Amino acid sequence: MGQNRAETSCWSQGVSNISRILQVIRPAAGGMLTHVEILMAGLRRAGYEITVACSIEETLMQRLRTIGVCRILPLDIGDGVRPWVDPLVIRRFARFLHRHPFDIVHAHGAKAGLVTRLALNYGNKLNYPVVVSYHNEILPTHRDVQQRRWRQFMERLLAKGTTHFIAVSPGIRDELLQTIGCPAEKVSFIPNGVLLDKTHEPNRMVDARANHRAQWGWAEDANIFVVGTACRLTREKGIDILLAAAARVVAVESTLRFVIMGDGPLKEELKQDAQARGLSDHVRFLGFCDTARHLFPAFDTFVLPSLTEGWPLSLMEAMVAGIPVIATRVGGIPEMVEAGRTGILVSPGEVEELTQALLAVARDRPLAKRLGSEAAEYAKKHFDAHFMVDQVERVYQRICQRTEL
Repeated sequence: MGQNRAETSCWSQGVSNISRILQVIRPAAGGMLTHVEILMAGLRRAGYEITVACSIEETLMQRLRTIGVCRILPLDIGDGVRPWVDPLVIRRFARFLHRHPFDIVHAHGAKAGLVTRLALNYGNKLNYPVVVSYHNEILPTHRDVQQRRWRQFMERLLAKGTTHFIAVSPGIRDELLQTIGCPAEKVSFIPNGVLLDKTHEPNRMVDARANHRAQWGWAEDANIFVVGTACRLTREKGIDILLAAAARVVAVESTLRFVIMGDGPLKEELKQDAQARGLSDHVRFLGFCDTARHLFPAFDTFVLPSLTEGWPLSLMEAMVAGIPVIATRVGGIPEMVEAGRTGILVSPGEVEELTQALLAVARDRPLAKRLGSEAAEYAKKHFDAHFMVDQVERVYQRICQRTEL
């Protein structure tokens, strides 16, 4: 049945008519969710017919409706491996793929890539071209050794039938080439991009700064220095390290304040940690913010203390806004931020390094202004989302051309 369905796809009709793309998305928030939203909106404008397979979550559904995506397959992909649930999900997905032909199936995230490729091989194998985008490190060192071995085995096994791989950072690209053993011609480095809209016009930024600080209970005072971050509240993001550094910082510079945007499994634990460190008056937890970048102008600096990363979208948005950034030397961050010119880089997990970096920008406002200005100039030249969408579309077209030969 799969072979008959594949023969009815657009492959025989010419590249110009190839348009049916299935986007498979694992549960996503923050940067990854914004990435797929920007990508799908750009592909729809280019004339592609987009269908999405994903978990039914309110935020994701709202984003999909906003960009005009109506074809949705409810698919409980989940985050981790679930031995009793995943086989049922894979079987159901396989049945859907046999009934509905697509020109390309594009999975986002390792779990989505796993479920997608296993579904395509379930029963009568389907030969639809499949693209997998990796948004985080594939085998981060903080993971359990057995998990790393299993993950490496599965990735190597499934790589043979994968048409193309997209890495959002040079580090992930190197993992695919060196650790997984993917052929170089099947791997593309395509960094995330951000929309360059009117959000960061000077007048709007001034208004946002005053309004948001008032909402947080901090008067617009030249002495108040606000440190912001936006990420999913998981161990990998290092927010516990930020809180440890914050406690040291406010002990010597009481004018510093901290805003933490994001949700996740560690939310309550981190709130309790902040309270235990005596930071209740200095820290605000805002939860998930659908338009986080609109709050960035209220920050004096943006911090991303991650232990592992891909190509973080929040960091790009902060740089576009002209905010000085402090981030760790992990993933693609060293390629995004030039230490000392467009931001400050610190070692992951190092509380003292982060403390000194925060004090440096808080005590030297001219330094902070210069870093922010240089960051904005660089970001506007290199982080435009249109480049990202164009590069993904080129991957699709190359796949189409090879399939026709």
